[in-house]
Amino acid sequence: MKSKVLLAMLWIAAAGLGTQAQAQTPSADDIKRRAIERRAVEAVIWGMPAVNTDLMYQAMLRLGGKPNQIVYWSGLLDWRNQTLTPNPDVIYFVAFFNTKDGPIVIEIPPADDGVINGSIMDPWQAALEDVGPAGADKGSGGKYLITPPGYQANTPDGYIVLPCGNYQGYALLRSILKSGSDADVKTAVAYGKRIRIYPLSQAANPPETVFIDAIGAVYDSTIPYDLRFFQSLDRFVQREPWLTRDKAMIDQLKGHREGQTV
Repeated sequence: MKSKVLLAMLWIAAAGLGTQAQAQTPSADDIKRRAIERRAVEAVIWGMPAVNTDLMYQAMLRLGGKPNQIVYWSGLLDWRNQTLTPNPDVIYFVAFFNTKDGPIVIEIPPADDGVINGSIMDPWQAALEDVGPAGADKGSGGKYLITPPGYQANTPDGYIVLPCGNYQGYALLRSILKSGSDADVKTAVAYGKRIRIYPLSQAANPPETVFIDAIGAVYDSTIPYDLRFFQSLDRFVQREPWLTRDKAMIDQLKGHREGQTV
């Protein structure tokens, strides 16, 4: 799909050209164009959460990060954090996981010297589970085990098991501040860096978690409603399995050749 597809769709909606269709018989080319525009609208509505996740992930990659690492902000947010609904009164930690090679563990520390709240989410931004005092660990801390699609192996005791229908996702975690003082910010950062992420296969001797500090960098995950939206959506659908609920979109997202739908 080309960017002019979405732009044309928006123009048609604004101009109210639906009324003109009643006054004239559309040509075959008009019908094909309108079908593509309609599918573009449906793809945008359907894919918006996944595209937002992909754009946050791409922003992390631009900082030099990798899957199963954590991007965080070592200070309070400013305009450089171009994400949806950021809170300037907490310290953010975002753990991007990928279970393609097996289950991933995310460890949340107990609420002692600090508090973590937030959620572990699939790439559609549906929560697999909340964490911290309001979550499954009730503030005692816990090891959350995210398993990949179709995972059948037994899981060890001592984990909060979260089956996921997709391979990738993220944990959006907030280290709560006692105040906005420099000392309390440093304390909240140090507490948040007790979060761990690692493969279950290495649980006996977990590697050090890699933290990427995004403070001072432009972290842009705003959704562009042009060709870039569909490029992002394509990245997502190429790497993730279809969920049963989404199978109606498979044909809608197939490519179009000149004069022929494939």
